[in-house]
Amino acid sequence: MNKEYCIGDILKEYRTNRALSQQQVADALKIDRSTYSYYELNKTHPSLDTIVKLAKIFDVEVSSLLPDKDSSFELRDSEKLKVPPIYQLTKDEKALITKFRVLSKEKKKQVLDTVTNIINEDD
Repeated sequence: MNKEYCIGDILKEYRTNRALSQQQVADALKIDRSTYSYYELNKTHPSLDTIVKLAKIFDVEVSSLLPDKDSSFELRDSEKLKVPPIYQLTKDEKALITKFRVLSKEKKKQVLDTVTNIINEDD
């Protein structure tokens, strides 16, 4: 018998596949960890705006986060994180990336410009 998947199950699958904590995702969304936890437990459901942000955090299409009509779910090979074991991001690096992904194009440019300036100051 196949397990029926809800959006919370899908969110947990993507989050754990990306090696992110609930706190890191919640921080990127600017919500409490308990609120995000409720999404994964299917106690509450994220808004459409939040689903769009989650898709950016997990680097997937919005439709990938929604259960399909037959309620089955499995990460496609193209969606699985392929990180060589030799290269692992630190907790701070993961937090930075998850927060960066939800920024607007303009804000991303501003962050990159700031980082570039900081690096250039050290030269």
